[in-house]
Amino acid sequence: MSEVKTPPVRAQHIPDKAAFHIGGVGQVPGSFRIGEPDDDGERYFWYCCPCGCGSIAPLTVGEGFKPADGPSWTWNGSFDAPELTPSVHHRGHWHGWLRNGEWVSC
Repeated sequence: MSEVKTPPVRAQHIPDKAAFHIGGVGQVPGSFRIGEPDDDGERYFWYCCPCGCGSIAPLTVGEGFKPADGPSWTWNGSFDAPELTPSVHHRGHWHGWLRNGEWVSC
């Protein structure tokens, strides 16, 4: 599958773990859930690919900071208008940014 460009997709927070994962409402393109922070304040930011493929993947994020280990992102801490830095590359599916609560293709 080649990467697709989509119109902006609204990020929808799904707080319930069971509802988010496969078979639940988490398969809505652009939906996400945030795991609890670990001892270093890092969290998993689970998201459903904005391209519409239904693939769910985790990102390692820090609220207001970028974790030092491995690929990681800074999350602004918002559930209503989340932002991630840098861009998100869901290889083979979609590449873009999560800005002001919208997934925007690059």
